[in-house]
Amino acid sequence: MEVSQSIKLNSGHEMPTIGLGTYTMFKDQADMLTVIPAAIDAGHRHIDTATVYGTETFIGEALEQMISSGKIRREEIFITCKVWNTCHQPDRAKASVEQSLKDLKTEYIDMVLIHWPMAYAASDELVPKDENGDVMYADIDYVDTWKALEECVEEGQVKSIGLSNFNIEQITRVCDSAKIQPSNLQVELNAYLSNKKLADWCEEKGIVVSCYAPLSSPGRFWKESADLNLIEDEVVVKIAEIHKKTAAQVALRFLLQKGYVALPKSANPKRLAENIDVYDFNLSVDEMAELDSLNKDLRVYCEDYAKSSPYYPF
Repeated sequence: MEVSQSIKLNSGHEMPTIGLGTYTMFKDQADMLTVIPAAIDAGHRHIDTATVYGTETFIGEALEQMISSGKIRREEIFITCKVWNTCHQPDRAKASVEQSLKDLKTEYIDMVLIHWPMAYAASDELVPKDENGDVMYADIDYVDTWKALEECVEEGQVKSIGLSNFNIEQITRVCDSAKIQPSNLQVELNAYLSNKKLADWCEEKGIVVSCYAPLSSPGRFWKESADLNLIEDEVVVKIAEIHKKTAAQVALRFLLQKGYVALPKSANPKRLAENIDVYDFNLSVDEMAELDSLNKDLRVYCEDYAKSSPYYPF
C-alpha cells in the first residue's frame, strides 16, 4: 500500500504524515537548538507543539536560525500548536494564538487545536487548584472557543483548525455550529489503543486523525516496569525482523497505512532519522491484522485529575 508523505486536509492544506512530537522532550534551549535542526536534516517537516509543553519559544528560535541561514523555507514546515485549558475564554484563546505566533517567530501557524474540551479557570498556573487541591474549572463552552479560532483563520493568523482529545459527541457539537469545520483531531492512538470507533467516525466526516503516543509512550516518566511496551511486543518485533526495520518503524507504518498522521517523539538523532524512514516498505494485509489484534484499549494519558469536569472526554 502506497503511503504519501503528506495528507490533504479539508481546509485544502497539506499536513505531513510524520510529525515531531515535542512534549516532555527538551530540558533547555541547547537541546532544542540541536534537535530541531537534526530533525529537519533527517527529513521532518511537521513539528507538533503546544503552549503547555513550554517548547514554542525554543522551536521558534531554532526555526528562525535555519530559515535565516537558507537551509529551509518557512512554507516547507508545518507547525501544529494548541490552546491550553486556561485559555478557553474567546479573548484568551485569541491571545494564546498571538503569543504562539510571537514565540514561534512566524506570521502564521499551520494548525491550531483546542487541546482539551474542559476549560480551567483563567490563570497563569497551568492547572489552577483551590485550597483543597481541586482543579478550578471555568463554565466556558468549547464551542465559543472554536468560534475564536475561526476568527484567527479569518484574520490570516492560522491556516487550519482542529481539536485534540475530544470525543464524538463533543466533535459533533463543534461541527454543528461551525463556520469552519475541524480538519484535524489529535488523540492518543497506537496498536495498543485503536480508538477505532472514533477514528472511523472521523474518516467518515473528512477529519484527519493524528496520533500522539504512537508507540504507546514507552519513555513516559510514570511507566511501571511491569507495564506493556509496544516496541518490545513479540508481534511487532517479529514483523520488524521480516522487513529489516525497527519495531518503532513498524508501529508507525501501521498507523500511516490506516490513513493517520503519526507524531513520534525523540531527541536521539538516530531515532529521528528512523522515525521518518517509514515510506519504503509495506505491511501485508495479514501483518496489519496481526497488529490490529494487539489492541488493549490501553490509554496512558488519562488526565485523571480532570475527571470531575462535565466536559471530561473519556
